[in-house]
Amino acid sequence: MRGRSLAIRRDELSTAGESGESVATLRDGSTLAPPLAPSPRTSRSRPNRASASQASALPCTVPSVGAPIKDADLLELTTVVLASKRLPDVSYRLERVIGEGAQGVVFLATRRSATGELLVVVKVLRPRAVRDIAGLAAAAIRKEVAALERLSAQSAPSPFVVRFLDTGTLRIRDNPLDLPWLAIEYIEGGPEGATLRARLADALKRQGSAFDVPRALRAIKSMIAGVSAMHAIGVVHRDVNPGNVLCSGSGADEAFKISDFGLARVSSVMTFGSVLLGTPGYCAPEQSFPEKVGVAPHTDVFSLACCTYFVLTGEPYFEAPTIPEMLVAVYGSERRRLRDAPGLCAELRGNQALCREIDGVLERATAADPRGRPQSAEELGDSIATALGTLIRAGKS
Repeated sequence: MRGRSLAIRRDELSTAGESGESVATLRDGSTLAPPLAPSPRTSRSRPNRASASQASALPCTVPSVGAPIKDADLLELTTVVLASKRLPDVSYRLERVIGEGAQGVVFLATRRSATGELLVVVKVLRPRAVRDIAGLAAAAIRKEVAALERLSAQSAPSPFVVRFLDTGTLRIRDNPLDLPWLAIEYIEGGPEGATLRARLADALKRQGSAFDVPRALRAIKSMIAGVSAMHAIGVVHRDVNPGNVLCSGSGADEAFKISDFGLARVSSVMTFGSVLLGTPGYCAPEQSFPEKVGVAPHTDVFSLACCTYFVLTGEPYFEAPTIPEMLVAVYGSERRRLRDAPGLCAELRGNQALCREIDGVLERATAADPRGRPQSAEELGDSIATALGTLIRAGKS
C-alpha cells in the first residue's frame, strides 16, 4: 500500500475510478458529454452537453445498458466532460490519464467556468473498488472530501495543503453503479519530480546526497505547517509519507503540500474500524489498534518524524515492507541513526553532536507508546528547526 498520493504518479493513488469512453450520466440525472474531438488548447469554446435522449443515439464503445462496467473502461474516459452539480456552469474535461493504481485512475483535466480555464486533477474510483472492498474505497473518498472541504472553508486556506475544488458521482449510461470522483488542485512537479519521494531520488542521483540543510528545513517546515493546519480543524491525516507530499517549483520557490486524505480521521465521517491501514515505514502502531490506543495528532507526529529522516538521508527510517513487519520494528529498541545513511549531506555528517541531537528527537517522536512522543506537530517542528537552524546560522557567521 505504498504511497497513496493524490494522483501525480501511477503508484501513489489511494482511491479509484470508473469506466466508459462515451456517454455517462450523473446520479442526479445530468449528463456527461460524449467524447469530444481534440481541440487546440487556445480554444475557449464550450462543448455542448448531450441530453440523456441525445446521448443514446450517439455511437459509443461503453458497455450496453445494464452491462457490468470494467475497470479498463476508465482509461477510455479521456475527453469526457463532467458537469458539476455543486457549482453552476462549471465542468471538467478529462484530458489524459496521469496516474493509475489498484483502486483508481487519475486524470489531468481542464476546469471550465465563467472565469476561464484551469488545469486540475480529477480522481475517479474504479468499479471494482466500489463493488468489492466493502465500501472502504468509497469511504476513503468521502473522508478525503470532508477533510479538504474543512481546510478549504478556512478564511485563509493553508498553502501547504492541496486545495479541494469539487466532487460528485457518475454513472455509465444506465448502469446503477455510482462512481465517485474528486477534483483537486493540480501541482506541476517539473523535471525534479512531483512528490517528495521523487525529488529525493533526483537529489541523490544528481548530487550523491539528500537535501542540503536549508532545503531540508523548508520541506520539513512545510510538512509541519500543513499537518498543523489539519489538526487545527480536527483532521488527523494518518498517511503522511513522501509519496503524499506534492512538490512544485525549485530553489527558493520550491513548495511542498500535503495531499491524499483518503485515510484521514474526520469526526463527521465513518472510520475504517480495525482494518490495518497506512503506509509501511511511516504508519504509527496505534493505527493497527485504534480501539486500544486512540488515533490523534500524535499519530501524524510519528509519520512526520519518519519523513524527516527521509528528507535528511533519502532513506526510510523503518525498513519494513509490510505493516506486521513495521509493528515489530517500532516495538523494537533499535532506531536508525542519521550517520548510518550514506545519503546524509556533508554539512550534517560533519557535525556529530547535532546528528545525535536530531537522532534523539526522532527516536522520541517514533516511540511505540504515543504518550512518549511530542503531542503536536509544532512541538516536533520546533525541535527539528532549532537543531537545523543552529547549523544554518553557524554557516552564515
